[in-house]
Amino acid sequence: MKNPILHCAFSAVLLILVACSDAAVSAPADDVSAVDAPDASASDVAAVEVAEDVAADTTATSCPGAAGCACTDDGECDDGDPCTTNQTCPNGTCTAGTSTCDDNNVCTSDACDKSGTCLHSAHDGFCEDGDPCTIADTCTASACVPGKARTCDDDNACTADICQKGIGCVYLATDATCADENTCTFAGACHLGHCVDGKAKPCDDGSPCTWDTCMPESGCTSFAVPLTNDCTDTVANGRCWVAIAASLPWAKARAACHTWGGELAAVRSLPDNVFVRALATATCGEKNAWIGLSDHAQEGHWHWTDAIHGGFGNWADGEPNNAGGSKTDDGEDFGVISTDGYWNDVNGATVEPCLVCARPLTLSCDEINGCTTGARCESGICLPATGTATCDDGNACTADACTPDTGCSHAALAETSSCGIGSCTAGICVASTTSGQELPSCAAILAANASTPTDGLYAIDPDGAGPIAAFSVWCDMHSEGGGWTLAMKIDGADAKFAYDGDPWLKPIPFGNGTLDTAAAVLPSAWALPITAVRIGMRDEGVWRWLTLPVEANSLQTLFTAGNMVATTAGMPNWEALFADASLQAHCQLEGFNVITNSTSLRIGIQGNNENDCATVDSWIGLGAKSNVCGMTDKPTAGDMACYGGDNGDRATTVFGAVLVR
Repeated sequence: MKNPILHCAFSAVLLILVACSDAAVSAPADDVSAVDAPDASASDVAAVEVAEDVAADTTATSCPGAAGCACTDDGECDDGDPCTTNQTCPNGTCTAGTSTCDDNNVCTSDACDKSGTCLHSAHDGFCEDGDPCTIADTCTASACVPGKARTCDDDNACTADICQKGIGCVYLATDATCADENTCTFAGACHLGHCVDGKAKPCDDGSPCTWDTCMPESGCTSFAVPLTNDCTDTVANGRCWVAIAASLPWAKARAACHTWGGELAAVRSLPDNVFVRALATATCGEKNAWIGLSDHAQEGHWHWTDAIHGGFGNWADGEPNNAGGSKTDDGEDFGVISTDGYWNDVNGATVEPCLVCARPLTLSCDEINGCTTGARCESGICLPATGTATCDDGNACTADACTPDTGCSHAALAETSSCGIGSCTAGICVASTTSGQELPSCAAILAANASTPTDGLYAIDPDGAGPIAAFSVWCDMHSEGGGWTLAMKIDGADAKFAYDGDPWLKPIPFGNGTLDTAAAVLPSAWALPITAVRIGMRDEGVWRWLTLPVEANSLQTLFTAGNMVATTAGMPNWEALFADASLQAHCQLEGFNVITNSTSLRIGIQGNNENDCATVDSWIGLGAKSNVCGMTDKPTAGDMACYGGDNGDRATTVFGAVLVR
């Protein structure tokens, strides 16, 4: 008798096994394979194994239906699995189906049994509830439970920090107070999300014979400098100096300077800095020394205790850093000069072994009467003037006068009035010169006269019989030794006077030689050898001047060469070109052809808030090409400052002039 299971197995080699259902019912129970039956032959066993292999291979590669199999339409791609759906036939190939059991819950594991029943088992762990305002969400009882609220703190006192559902952290600018008021400064206020420090409160007792300063603990104080005509210590740079070897904290060091008759030293230039370090070393050895530098009244706003304007800076790298402090508590608020000459900020309670004091040789109070001179301060009192003011402006075409209330005045004489060397035209003395006998420069005219000629217009001929024709030019015959010849007049609002503009580089004359506010380049810019340059800035209707030593074949050859020629005038002298200038305390790169990564100046000085010249944000000068401070219309002559200028932000455009000698 044939074994019914083996018989069916042979029949199923190429056909489906459904036909053998009756025989299968009589198969051995208890999961015992029919091939283990006692009467099964070896050939019967082999036949069953072949049938099982074929059936397995047929199931694995059943096409169409399985993913990847060739097909002609979507209907051929149903794989028969109740746990998948959406099998399709794009481009003649069946796609895998998608699970029908995804409940879109991150806190369950989804499964499907062969009957098509979906199973969802809960699991633990982190999850994301979709709300950016919660963090550390966790799965609990098949649900994603929100974690703790997100903290939105940008450490900015000028923003309201909130977390908005569906968006996340939002920082809204406020108009709150952001820096406390004290006896020396008004409260700071928020503006567009940034803290703007309050302005310093005025400390002025009305006397020109006192230094007025402020400390938060004591408020405004006035120190009367007990000046005498003689300095028994060291005289240098227009002041009297002393170094004292004494181990003291800052406040007591300052009191010691008061007892001596001055203040802790203000260091206003590189020569000052070199001198102060040498003086401290000579008296105290290679040790730190207190100087009169403090930001105790307002964090980040450093000032000198003698209250006299000046902005030179020489901080060490990374300083000042206010270590251990903030805007609201004591950190490092006082300055010392270190053994290498650089400055550091330290706590006022620190005991330093040395201090340097300074005072002016004289302190004038002449402004009490505009027509007298020689009034001087002594122990806080203005002693009477002993001389008469000189109102001579060097121009023979003005009538010079003085009144006590207003000081000097200069009224133009009538047209064609005689001025000694010629006649007056519009308040200017125009010299009479014989044609063909013109001298080459104003300096030559000055040297040829026994008495000093008046300022005015003179005809000069720099190359004599050469191709340059004689021309009229303004000569300054009395300032800084006299003999100055006008070479250029620069309109700071005109882009052609930028660093790479033609007026600096090409011998193309235009404009007139009068010292007015009409732009010009004169032959004196390229035809005269020079040993010094005198630059002027006309700010608020007033000309202010600075003299710079420099040697070159001409002014233009100095610029066409392109090499930087350094000068040492110092930050206070550059700032004195303006009624109210501003410059950052570091970098202090000055001279001719001054170039950094952000700014190029034909003549000028650049400043930075960091102790380098890599990111300059301020400058004073002529012939500027600059991309600082985010402005689109920048001056080519003037003053630019932002990010910590010593007098705040500036964007001042001026008319400039260059005279040569």
